[in-house]
Amino acid sequence: MSEQPAEVTNDAPSEKPEILVVDDSKVIRLAAKKMLGSDYDIHLAEDGQIAWELLQEKNNISVVFTDLSMPNLNGMELLEQIRQSDIENIAALPVIILTGADDTESIKQEVFDAGATDFITKPFESIDLISRAKAYAKLSRKVVELEKRTGYDKLTGLYNATSLDEQGAKAFSFSSRHKLSISTVYFEITEFQECFLTHGKNVAQDIIATVGKRLQGVMREEDIAARIGVAKYVLVLPMTNKQKTETVISRMRESINKLVFDTGKEKIRVNLVAGYAVPEALEDLQFSDLLKQADEALQRAISSANEKVVHFEDESEVIVDTLAPVITEQDIEKAFSCILRGDYYQIPEQHLSAVVNHLSSFMQYVDNQRDDGRSDDATEENIAV
Repeated sequence: MSEQPAEVTNDAPSEKPEILVVDDSKVIRLAAKKMLGSDYDIHLAEDGQIAWELLQEKNNISVVFTDLSMPNLNGMELLEQIRQSDIENIAALPVIILTGADDTESIKQEVFDAGATDFITKPFESIDLISRAKAYAKLSRKVVELEKRTGYDKLTGLYNATSLDEQGAKAFSFSSRHKLSISTVYFEITEFQECFLTHGKNVAQDIIATVGKRLQGVMREEDIAARIGVAKYVLVLPMTNKQKTETVISRMRESINKLVFDTGKEKIRVNLVAGYAVPEALEDLQFSDLLKQADEALQRAISSANEKVVHFEDESEVIVDTLAPVITEQDIEKAFSCILRGDYYQIPEQHLSAVVNHLSSFMQYVDNQRDDGRSDDATEENIAV
């Protein structure tokens, strides 16, 4: 059984700098963990693809140590993706290459030209690893602090995560003090990783920037919008109840669904999923709680086959209706038979929602397959990228 790719030295939260070690050799990974584990939180990845996914999830990694020869995504490819990232703290990460005896000087020069920060030759001494970790973790923290001071995401012009925390906390405090409603929405572009790998950095950046502009288009002056991940956005809506929040989400998703990005080779669409939270009472909550609730709802939307928009519901407050009918696959098949015959009235009312959920994925598929000659081209917005 392979080790967990996101392994860390401690389960408890700590202020230790976080370091990512990427190597397909378990011996090297565990050696690095043993050498650095007392002073750093260590994340381990067995190839570049797992490492890249970790970098999307973890916001506080300070240094990356990576081997060159690995399956799936090698060290050079990982380095290139890091340097080409539109997330500034990822693009600026110190990347230390773990070179082997077989790596020639020309290979090292090529990697250095691609943006490698430093090199360590295997087998390495603990002092080599510790000294690099200490020096570059300190440098990385300075870069992150500088990025935080700007307050804005470079690519979209929206707030960054630090400004979101500051401005959101103020809006939340005002709403709580005056007993006003407030909601938070998390949006994410689905399957963005595949889009990046297939179509490249420029297309990916155009999509991210366009979605950011559309988000600004649905905002009021008092609203707060931020980009907090590669393809993840947050919208904080003061004085907004559940119904109005749903209207904003619907407007945003409708705007994005009209977009067609022309790469020159093919036309592609993107889809947004959303999770949102609208607490009834704010007295026992912090702004961070509101963000966690919306993010939890977003994760449910991402993992759902049918629901593209999910509202956060505290499980402790949800009352389960034991009398609610259980809708089986046989019920759904009977409903579709009624649709084909035109006998819509024979479908039980309590089955309608399930039928619509089953159809939604198919309709999205149909929408994505339509070509330039379709009848609703007038509603599309083609964007050359």
